[in-house]
Amino acid sequence: MSPDHAQSFVRASLSVMVWVLLATLALSSAFAWQVQAADPSPDAQSSPGAAPSPQTPASPPQTSQAPASQARKMQCPQPANPRRLHTGCKDEHLDWKETFSQDYFGLREKMRQLGITPTLSYSGALQSNVTGKTHQILGYAGQLTGALNVDFEKLLKIKGMSFYIGGSWGTGDSLSGGLNNLFPVNSFYAPSYYLGEMYLQQTLLKQSLTVIGGRIAAANTFATLPVFANYINYGINPTPYPLGYNDITFFAPPTGTEWGAQTTYNVTPVVQVAAGMFNTNLNAANGQNHGTDWTLQQGNKGALVVAQVSYFPHGIVADQGKQGLYTVGVISNNNSFPTLPNKETQSNGYVGAFILGQETVYQPDGPNTPRGLTVWGSWAYNAKPLVSPIPAFWAAGASYQGLIRSRKEDIASLGWIYGRVSDSIPGTTAEQVLELNYRWQPRSFLAITPDFQYIWNPGGHSAPGVTVLGIQASLTF
Repeated sequence: MSPDHAQSFVRASLSVMVWVLLATLALSSAFAWQVQAADPSPDAQSSPGAAPSPQTPASPPQTSQAPASQARKMQCPQPANPRRLHTGCKDEHLDWKETFSQDYFGLREKMRQLGITPTLSYSGALQSNVTGKTHQILGYAGQLTGALNVDFEKLLKIKGMSFYIGGSWGTGDSLSGGLNNLFPVNSFYAPSYYLGEMYLQQTLLKQSLTVIGGRIAAANTFATLPVFANYINYGINPTPYPLGYNDITFFAPPTGTEWGAQTTYNVTPVVQVAAGMFNTNLNAANGQNHGTDWTLQQGNKGALVVAQVSYFPHGIVADQGKQGLYTVGVISNNNSFPTLPNKETQSNGYVGAFILGQETVYQPDGPNTPRGLTVWGSWAYNAKPLVSPIPAFWAAGASYQGLIRSRKEDIASLGWIYGRVSDSIPGTTAEQVLELNYRWQPRSFLAITPDFQYIWNPGGHSAPGVTVLGIQASLTF
């Protein structure tokens, strides 16, 4: 079988699989409406994130009765911070202690009781290269991110429905622009203001099934791990960078979003499937008109399709108090892309795959305690290096929360990133990055992270390595 025929077969198989999954979830949705209409149980009447009644003490859930939605919760370590927030976390209940402004004299809690939850955060990174270039470059980039989640179940009595809208304002400059490397040393550089995601969300089957549609981004759902948020380099936080670098329509805002729809279904407490289809307008992906270019087609065609299966080995609350997540996914886009040897020529789309996982392997204080060591790994592959600048990617690392016993919220992280450059770009091999950082968290809403990065072969070229030192600060309002 020729490579072209093989790619056509894989793409067709992927499309069939995604359509079957979407159809299955749609049928589940229709069935769920009937079940919910006839279900008078308290579980069916309670709203997401609602606290137990004061008159009825909450009892520990039993393993056999754990809800399927239990598996999603580990993906939401900071639901009060709207920056690059996983789509499954928009309705998660957040404690006002996680925010700098707290409850603000009861106003925020009154708004939440009505179904309105605003969130706001600011993050910035000050970095400089100390070796590897003829001169030292000092760069700062920051982002103010805001979002509003409206729970229509509380506000309008529409069961399971909510609306989400976000936006950002970026300032500063790009240090990586002066270093000419592939993996940006931070993920904050997006100057100007942009409208972010904007979509309707519907949960069904007691929150096991979630359907969203509107202006959305694949990277806020697919190919991500909670542990990635511990890093500063854009190569791994929030997703493996080549997935968006090879296809900008995958990236999360800023700068842009796409029209799309996706479904997530918790099959069991430990197995979750997700699939999504997204438009491929490059102008929208690049944030034209500050994220308000909503045209479906401007020279583009086809769709970006992503599907994944996730396994949470410790998703049931009666397990050993550890946290694990393993994901296998496929990605395809049948739009046309410029070829790398000659940008004037076009070639049809690509297919790719990704595998990633994390596991808490050591807890010195015993089960169900925060201190411990988490190891992780990631792999991504694109089957068409003719149009993909980084067709092969590997990454691995470890994070230790509470390395200093008296600092149980602090996290020390070590990560390694490897990206092989396409053979269609002459004179290149691969770029590698080593990152070491320590996130000091004096309060739940404030994190300060000194960071060290070393870059081998910047841009994949045979060039002196670059050492980058910096500090990142994040504040959740």
